Amino acid sequence: MMYEAIQRTLADLGVYGENLPAERMGRLRCIAEWIRRQRDQRRPVHLVFICTHNSRRSQFAQVWAQVVAVQHGMNDVRAWSAGTEATAVAGSVIEALEAQGFQMDGAGDYDIQGNRTQTKYLVNFDDAGSPVHLYSKTIDEPDNPAGDFAAIMVCNDADENCPFVPGSSVRFSLPYEDPKVSDGTTDEARTYEERSLAIAREMLYVMQQAAMKDE
Repeated sequence: MMYEAIQRTLADLGVYGENLPAERMGRLRCIAEWIRRQRDQRRPVHLVFICTHNSRRSQFAQVWAQVVAVQHGMNDVRAWSAGTEATAVAGSVIEALEAQGFQMDGAGDYDIQGNRTQTKYLVNFDDAGSPVHLYSKTIDEPDNPAGDFAAIMVCNDADENCPFVPGSSVRFSLPYEDPKVSDGTTDEARTYEERSLAIAREMLYVMQQAAMKDE
């Protein structure tokens, strides 16, 4: 069963979308429609969220997309994340997710460049479900799908500098403001938690729309 704290967080988000600008809502609905088509055709529903460093926004999006897909009974939807370069998951991302009800396990060091390592996190959200694996990686990482996936660009830099994502069958632009602007300030924790929830709301709306025909 999904952890009660996460259930409360999602319940507080409610039905989302009515107050979104039409242009933003259109982007989210396009993603939902692609998910529906893939499921109708019994094709893989693989979502890869891409940002330059794969350290903040893309990690939030991977977690929340997976969680709300499971919440809506769409266990065939799988979420990943990637960057144009590998760095590390920002510590404030982990802290924000913990504050919102997730339980974290470290899975040891992951070698990314020579002697440079990062922690691979197991993000637990359900007593019976598999955790989300969070670590910074590039799109060609073997853990990521090799083809027939939706590339969802969550930062403008990656969107502009990656006009083509190898293996993707469709591409969506869904940029978010980078919470990194708050790093080292008194607003850091609040900013990361707010960005996490903003992404959660939009992923919830996408999955609500994608599952509508099934419910």
